[in-house]
Amino acid sequence: MKKIFFTLVIVTLMTINGFAQYKPFQFGLNISPSVNITKSNSDFIKETGSLISYNWGFNGNLYFVENYGISTGFNILNLRGSFMYNNPEIGEISASIKNQYLEVPLTMVMRTEKIGKLRVVGNIGYGLGIRLNSQQIFTDANSNPIEINNQFRLIRHALIIKIGTEFNVYKSSCISAFFVYNNNFTNIYKSKSASKPNISLNSLSLEIDFVF
Repeated sequence: MKKIFFTLVIVTLMTINGFAQYKPFQFGLNISPSVNITKSNSDFIKETGSLISYNWGFNGNLYFVENYGISTGFNILNLRGSFMYNNPEIGEISASIKNQYLEVPLTMVMRTEKIGKLRVVGNIGYGLGIRLNSQQIFTDANSNPIEINNQFRLIRHALIIKIGTEFNVYKSSCISAFFVYNNNFTNIYKSKSASKPNISLNSLSLEIDFVF
C-alpha cells in the first residue's frame, strides 16, 4: 500500500513539474490582412484577379505536451471574389462577391523547441464557416446591373494550413506571425447545375497573433 501511495505521489509531482515547464492553455486575438483568390472548376468561368480584405478573431490553444496540441476559436472572414462568364442571351457577365463568414477552426498545432525566444509553429486542420452577410453584383459588358438569383450556401468548408513563428515577449505572452492558406473546397453557391457558377473563395493571409 505504501509503495502504491509513494508511486502516486511521485507521478503527481512529475505531472505538476511537467506542467510548470510550459503553459498548457493559450488565449489570444488575431488580425490578418489577406489576398482573396477566386477559383472555379467550371470551364466557362474565368477568374478575374485577386482582391484584398482583412480578417480578425479569437484563438485558443490547448497543448497535450509542450509542443503538440489543438487550436480552436473563431474568425470573422471577409472574403471577396470576382469572375466572368458568357451567357448565350446576355453575352459577357461580370460578377463581384463580398461574403462574410463566422469560421470555427479546429487544427493540430506543432511547434519546435525554443530557439532563443523563437519557435517555429505549424497548424493544419478544418474550418467550418457560417455565412453572416453576403453581397453579389452582376453586370453586363456595358456595366449595367443584371438581376441573377444565385443563392449562397449557408455553410463553408475549408482546409486551413498555417506556418509561422512564435516570439516570447514575457513569461507566457507571445506575438506570433503566420502565413495562412484557407482553401475553400466546396461551391459557395447552392446550385449544382452545369450552367451555374461553381465558385470557391480562398485566401492567403498574414496573420498576427497576440497570445497571453
